[in-house]
Amino acid sequence: MGEDLDLSTTESGVKPISHKGILIVMSVLIVAGAIAGFAFVGNPFGFGLIFGGILSFVNYFWLERSTRAIFSQTAMSSTGILAAKYILRYAAIGLVLLLVYMTGAFPVAAVILGLAAFAFAVVIQGLKNIFSSS
Repeated sequence: MGEDLDLSTTESGVKPISHKGILIVMSVLIVAGAIAGFAFVGNPFGFGLIFGGILSFVNYFWLERSTRAIFSQTAMSSTGILAAKYILRYAAIGLVLLLVYMTGAFPVAAVILGLAAFAFAVVIQGLKNIFSSS
């Protein structure tokens, strides 16, 4: 019954988004954004984008690790702890953003743009997959 299952494609035949592709697109977006930030807005904005980009990578790897742990075979015995760790990620990133805002270390908008690199990368990879599968 499940012997012929091909996990590299979805039911519609479209390949899923690759983690490596997302990381590459995130890197390109962060570097391009930082260069544009340095050139057009100033040093604090460029460094804020880089800081937000680093947070984006931390968030990505933390999310991946938490998600893998939730779906592991041993997750049934520690579901509450895993859920707490998953939600703790949001609190930790919110706390970092609050500290950036309160200290004025970087423009908050720049940090949020850098943090959004993950979302932009997923959208870009998704659009790439949609148009390359035609």
